[in-house]
Amino acid sequence: MEGDPAVWHPWFVLCTIVLLFGALVSGWKTPDMAAFMALCLVWNAGIIDTQDAISGFTNTGVLAVGVLFVVVQAVERSQLALVMARRAFGMNTGIRFGLARLCTLCFAISGFLNNTPVVALLTPITRDWARTRGFSPSTFLIPLSYSTIFGGLLTTVGTSTNLVVMGLAEDMELQIPGFFDIALVGFPVGLVGIIYLVLVGPILLPKTGGLLRYAKDNQRELVTEVQVEKTFKYLGQPVGLALAMLGLHRDCLVKIRRLRHKKAHIPQPSDSSPVSISTSTGEQEPAGPGSTSVGGGST
Repeated sequence: MEGDPAVWHPWFVLCTIVLLFGALVSGWKTPDMAAFMALCLVWNAGIIDTQDAISGFTNTGVLAVGVLFVVVQAVERSQLALVMARRAFGMNTGIRFGLARLCTLCFAISGFLNNTPVVALLTPITRDWARTRGFSPSTFLIPLSYSTIFGGLLTTVGTSTNLVVMGLAEDMELQIPGFFDIALVGFPVGLVGIIYLVLVGPILLPKTGGLLRYAKDNQRELVTEVQVEKTFKYLGQPVGLALAMLGLHRDCLVKIRRLRHKKAHIPQPSDSSPVSISTSTGEQEPAGPGSTSVGGGST
């Protein structure tokens, strides 16, 4: 029948989900904002009422996730996790042995703390440790994420999904599993997953060091643009002298671009008009307070 809600409601919800997925993939809005806009769209269409729209915010699983974020924040400020992580990783370990320590630590912790804040807590610690040992952080970050997911299969509070399902089971008056009941399946699955990460992970994962490592290793191939303003203390001096006073070799200079004013004139070496200097070095020296604009790229 025309206008029957049973006909157009499912299609409207499907289109909303597709739009939500597109917003998440494109990064048009943050995930929480995109989800909230989708909720408002379905609510304004009359598919759900106000009580159903706000029921998710009072779900015990959602509230438990928020409380666990507070707990992890307290652990982070106490520096306890930092000390434990550094002792667990070790400073004389190889890639696979360090990876085994990392995965075991994440697997154990995320069983009792929600895996999302655990990843947020250990990511900077793992990155700094890998750089200190001379390893690529990309080799350790994916195993960190996966091992926390495996650890979330040990208890009912391990992942956000477990908490949401527990809340739904409580609302529907279904049987709620015990704290460690899901570990009967989760523990052997997680153990196999960790062994796979340790043995195969270093082979498949990239070993790139990111932008900082690339800039350090290829600093002679980078181009730096420095904008000289009127407050530059060497303004009006010969270019060679200015570069020498900045500790730069004259060969690093690629070109000088002088900004044109309304009155056309021929720029002289002693001209005090602002110029933009491009150098072929990875080192940057500020020309003055707030006068340096840096942009890098391979040449």
